[in-house]
Amino acid sequence: MKTRALTLILILGTVLAASAAEAPVQAPEGSTITVSGELVYPSPPDKPRIRFVKSLHTMRDLSGKKRGLFAKLLALLAGGEADLPLVARPYGVWKQGDKLYVSDTTAPALTILDLKKATVTDIGKKGEGQLSSPVGVTVDADGAIYVTDTGDHSVKAYSKEGKIRWQKVSLGEAGGKLNRPGGISLTPTGELLVLDTGNKRVVLLSKDGAFIKEMCRNMKDPFALPVPANVWVEKNGDFIISDPLSARVHIFNSTGGYVSGFGEQGDSAGYLARPRGAATDSDGHIYVVDAVFSRVQIFNRQGELFLDFASPGQGPGELSLPAGIFIDSDDMIYIVDSKNQRIQVYQYLKYLEEKSP
Repeated sequence: MKTRALTLILILGTVLAASAAEAPVQAPEGSTITVSGELVYPSPPDKPRIRFVKSLHTMRDLSGKKRGLFAKLLALLAGGEADLPLVARPYGVWKQGDKLYVSDTTAPALTILDLKKATVTDIGKKGEGQLSSPVGVTVDADGAIYVTDTGDHSVKAYSKEGKIRWQKVSLGEAGGKLNRPGGISLTPTGELLVLDTGNKRVVLLSKDGAFIKEMCRNMKDPFALPVPANVWVEKNGDFIISDPLSARVHIFNSTGGYVSGFGEQGDSAGYLARPRGAATDSDGHIYVVDAVFSRVQIFNRQGELFLDFASPGQGPGELSLPAGIFIDSDDMIYIVDSKNQRIQVYQYLKYLEEKSP
């Protein structure tokens, strides 16, 4: 009895010490904390253009509930299950309605976070349609889910309930055969745009998985695609591809014609090391996630730098090996913070003085 009481006292002391030792949030490099407590980028005297909203790491983050001292004690006694990460090694991200779809490469599964109901579900963990190493994800207006799987060189389609509808598994280099498919996105006309990474090309599929055509193959430098990784499709059908090997971002029109591109290997602002996710906001600015330097840079279509934000670390607004990005119609920015096992949420504040053409 004495031993149990002593154990409880020690645990309570640990919780109290941890609570007392919680340090105030420090503003990451290049940012500042406003009077209202918001973390914004850039620092004064410049106007804030990006604000950090929140992290989605555990169920507490998803529910938005903070734990009191007693709850912390119970969690510690239970082994800390409430603090387990929602995802293990996330990569791709897509938002449709109130749901956030995150590919988890090591689970392996597609994790669905319901931001309104604060619930978590997984699909593709077992049975028919089981995922091996999911990377890209896109969701149509009806809730149908499409996932690229590099583990078995496939594209898999699921119903909104998570039931497998079809899977295209065919390793090869011609027609509809794929080799390590990466990014995937829906076109404005409803086709699936798939980056066939191993074959250095783009493949267009119907929503039933039928091969339509290939694009962007055998292109010469600086337009070549050594390792096309992530893709973002704009409202007019243009698509943006990031290539980490060439450290470039390419823009193509809806038929695969080259529009423009930018990027050069380097470590200072405006240069790229390993670009991963790319997306555009409501003003057409291109956001490029850099995995090596754990930052996000904002460019216009000519490759001119407007702003970079985030920095390496584990704190609020910081990143470690970031990957995919998604920007919704409210300019909410969802970035996969892979090594930190979370999704970092920011928002574009529409205060850019110079507008992209």
